Amino acid sequence: MQLENNTLYYIYDPMCSWCYAFETALTEIESELSPLITFRPILGGLAPDSNLPMPAETQVMVKHAWQKIQQTVPGIQFNFDFWTENTPIRSTYPACRAILAAKNQGADFSKLMRKAIQQSYYQSAKNPSLNDTLIDCAKSIGLNTSQFSDDLLSKEINEQLQQHIQFSQSLDVTSYPSLRLTINDEINIIPINYTQPQVSLQKTQQLLNSAKSQSPASPCIKECNLNKQNMCSSCFRLLTEITDWPKMGPLEKQQCLDKCSQRKSSHTTD
Repeated sequence: MQLENNTLYYIYDPMCSWCYAFETALTEIESELSPLITFRPILGGLAPDSNLPMPAETQVMVKHAWQKIQQTVPGIQFNFDFWTENTPIRSTYPACRAILAAKNQGADFSKLMRKAIQQSYYQSAKNPSLNDTLIDCAKSIGLNTSQFSDDLLSKEINEQLQQHIQFSQSLDVTSYPSLRLTINDEINIIPINYTQPQVSLQKTQQLLNSAKSQSPASPCIKECNLNKQNMCSSCFRLLTEITDWPKMGPLEKQQCLDKCSQRKSSHTTD
């Protein structure tokens, strides 16, 4: 995975209770910023594969987090029956792989699987550390469960998860959820607020505005004319460069302008 400019990375784990508490704010943030930048979820991988029961002290820690979230984030409730109806396992990698396996059947299934896992875990008191629970989640969102089961256990999906984890580490993420905005090849930390998404939105907009003020102006002169090579004979940009221009960083825009200058020179010579 490579770092992309003008991208807001959301680093999370589907079995992280604080990520669950952030869902409402996240939806508003994604909706507000989607016309401006690319939104890309990244799986951090909270706890590696294990079949061992969750230690008692860890159970106390997680239950305490649930209680704190209920007290501080309006509208968030947990089903504490989970702790008496299951043998908790400290392993979130299976649920992370389920997100990637779902995406194999369509990009939109990634978010649907995330929400299905959260519903199963926090509301229905099911254990998403178990593959059977994850297959039930896949069925509930309309996936081909046979394909999902094969993908869930595949080497390819596991390798994808490792790439996500390594990438999240490259973003210097140590807690979930986290937001990172990349502009001009720089990684910016975006603050998280569970009840006031405007905190994240304002910081992101501030950084975008700052970058925009330093960004080269568009070469468009409002006389668009694409030739057979999908190049505009007025600004000498390719169609893909025209459509991608709003999401380019200053460096990318300057590189594009340099190419346009070369094309113009070649076109004049011809």
